[in-house]
Amino acid sequence: MTAAAELRARLRDDLLALCAIPSPSRAERAVVDHVAAACRSLGASVREDDAGQRVGGDAGNLIAELPGGRPERVLVNAHVDTVPLVPGVPLDPIAEAADDSAGERVLVRCRERQVLGSDDKAGVAIVLELLRRAAATPVDDRPTLVAVFTVGEERGLLGAQALDVAALRADLGFVFDGEVGVGEVIAAAVFKQAITLRVLGRRAHAALEPERGVHALLAAAAVVQAFPLGRDGDVVANLGCVEGGGASNVVPDEVVLTGEARAFDEHALDALLERIERRAREAVGPLEASVEFASERLYDGYDLGDHVPPIALLRAAAPAHGIALGTVRSIGGSDTNVFNRRGVPTVNVGIGMHDIHSVDEWIDVRDLARACAWVGDALGLA
Repeated sequence: MTAAAELRARLRDDLLALCAIPSPSRAERAVVDHVAAACRSLGASVREDDAGQRVGGDAGNLIAELPGGRPERVLVNAHVDTVPLVPGVPLDPIAEAADDSAGERVLVRCRERQVLGSDDKAGVAIVLELLRRAAATPVDDRPTLVAVFTVGEERGLLGAQALDVAALRADLGFVFDGEVGVGEVIAAAVFKQAITLRVLGRRAHAALEPERGVHALLAAAAVVQAFPLGRDGDVVANLGCVEGGGASNVVPDEVVLTGEARAFDEHALDALLERIERRAREAVGPLEASVEFASERLYDGYDLGDHVPPIALLRAAAPAHGIALGTVRSIGGSDTNVFNRRGVPTVNVGIGMHDIHSVDEWIDVRDLARACAWVGDALGLA
């Protein structure tokens, strides 16, 4: 078996083992224990922080460090949690050959209609392989690798937000959570804001004296109608939850709408939030209702440019792998947002995930191998 084939086989086996362990956000204990054992077997020191307690989960972020003789400290990251699984459907990941002229294409998916979790266990498999490559590199010839496996990413980057990033003392970083193709890196991503609209009416008996009531549900419907749902250029907003009301014989006096807004530019985000609040107040005014608007920054965006150290390293290594590096922007967020905000220049590397967060999710092991080999060579690993 060639070295390339051995790499694909290791990544396939690691990914299948990881994806077979259920780990929805806040229930990552089993997969964290699995990854910790794998890191220790490679000679890395391993510790777990208190993020689990802080975010209401059963496991914290896992930090594995493999010392090197070169001066730089390189952060490599993936998150271990997944979106919720489909209840009652077995979690049974499989690898199957697909028609391909090179005879090398192996797709990993679930046998049943279930979420695979390659977002981001494919990234976890790559980080483990990079630690393996670093362990096979003479100490004096390798940088120190600081592998961080975060929890709660799918619930708003909870683990990364709770992480003591400064204590990692990282000089640069690579996150393996890019939904884009191999060769593309996410060099810019959005600011994200949580939104709450509390619509207030006046309670009354729905049969005896409905005229005395101010129907909060009707007012909330007007707010939804006025809300700038969807994409508008470089900004996007959504409402995802409606809560309120009660008995059918009562005019409801309160309805709460929750949603989010995203933008690449902080000023554009502020303008969008102002528009949402203004439209909501204008919508409820004629109905004699009122609205309380609140928002909270979930994470900041970033824009690296083309010349930060991680991108420079990837660009230098790209030709040897037949890669034409491309930098892209993502409307989604990742742990990359947190690392950049806290002073570690970090890029999110595309690993070719497909149909993420759905029961049709799949990934090609060949893409994992290409991304892993590329970044490993960029770091000078054996």
